[in-house]
Amino acid sequence: MEADLKQYDNERHDPARRHGSGRRRVLSYWRSVPAEEFDAAFKAEVTAFVRGTTTTIPEWRRAIAGDSAAAIAMVIDCKSPGFIGIKVDFAMTVLLACAFDDPAAALVLSVKLRQMPLPARLRKQLATSWLVANMLSCLKRSAPPRKEHDT
Repeated sequence: MEADLKQYDNERHDPARRHGSGRRRVLSYWRSVPAEEFDAAFKAEVTAFVRGTTTTIPEWRRAIAGDSAAAIAMVIDCKSPGFIGIKVDFAMTVLLACAFDDPAAALVLSVKLRQMPLPARLRKQLATSWLVANMLSCLKRSAPPRKEHDT
């Protein structure tokens, strides 16, 4: 993974990357796509990208495998970065993959988005979208199962 990170940093000025082509564009979804725009195919693309990554670091392995607590732990105490590089992109993409199904990950994604060096309007839009996703997910989980009534 470390070699991939260095290669990615070396490709920062590659025109293909700037225009979001290939696998690298998945790494920008967390900072460019609001929660409500993630349909099943979009989610599957992110999840496949994350699950396709390998590492020997136990914490990363758990997070990549979908352990929301591990993904949250990796980003929760990180300070606001001065710029968004591969390390931030990858950690936030792993958190994004967890946020699809876990309200806690969606909430942390919302909080961390508010700390990112993004244009103010976009930052607010994305953070709010994940806060709403968190609330909707919590409502779905706490709603009692619907019973069919005999009529």
